[in-house]
Amino acid sequence: MNNKRIHDAIHQHIGEGRTFSKEEEAALLAKLENNLIPPKRRWFPELVSWSLAGVALLLMIGVIGSQTGLLPLLGGGQPDKLDTSLLKESEVHGLEDMSEEQRKEFLKRQPKDYYAETVEDALKALPFPLTLPEKLPFDAKFVAEGIKDWHFPSNTDGKDISATFNASNGQQSIMIDAVDFEQNFVEGDSGAEITSEVVKLKQGKEGDLKLDSNGGQIAFKSKNGVDIKIYFYDPLKDYDTRDVLKDLANQMVD
Repeated sequence: MNNKRIHDAIHQHIGEGRTFSKEEEAALLAKLENNLIPPKRRWFPELVSWSLAGVALLLMIGVIGSQTGLLPLLGGGQPDKLDTSLLKESEVHGLEDMSEEQRKEFLKRQPKDYYAETVEDALKALPFPLTLPEKLPFDAKFVAEGIKDWHFPSNTDGKDISATFNASNGQQSIMIDAVDFEQNFVEGDSGAEITSEVVKLKQGKEGDLKLDSNGGQIAFKSKNGVDIKIYFYDPLKDYDTRDVLKDLANQMVD
């Protein structure tokens, strides 16, 4: 007899003014004891268990996110200004013959230079996201050449930032500059004949490509408004510079 049948039997007996026999009463009580009394919910232990599981999940996400770049999708990401806690300030040389006042005046007109012990620290310190190419035309890894804070004279807001990364095998080299503010400067003439063209990159972006006898460069803007330039130096002409620069740029398009 299932629960519904027990329920119907009780109401039928009451409605007819009947009473249960001892045998019927014993059978119904046994059924009620076995089927109708639900086990008590152990809410507190279950809540604790779920809470601990949630904490473990968040810790796991934090570890994975810090290694894979998932944290920006979860509300983390880059700092809103240059994180100097991950960097070390570079020493300025050649000021030995200046007075203290001259040094202070000179440094007011210079960017503040920093360096990072690892590429990972350099990328984390930047106030904008930057993805370096992983597939290079030759066997080498990027190193962080330097980071500059260009906001004169205080250099404290951590906003006008440039970063330079370099990879080289001794014969060819790749240099990447990333700048998060407008710069006005005139590039010097290398003396080499230069050809220019606009090339199509991923996600509808365009790149300004320039080639010369020693290699070339490509410039484009990221979705965050960061100006990126990639320089490829290949005086031996072992590679197709145009293809190399386009491939490197496409790896950085976000």
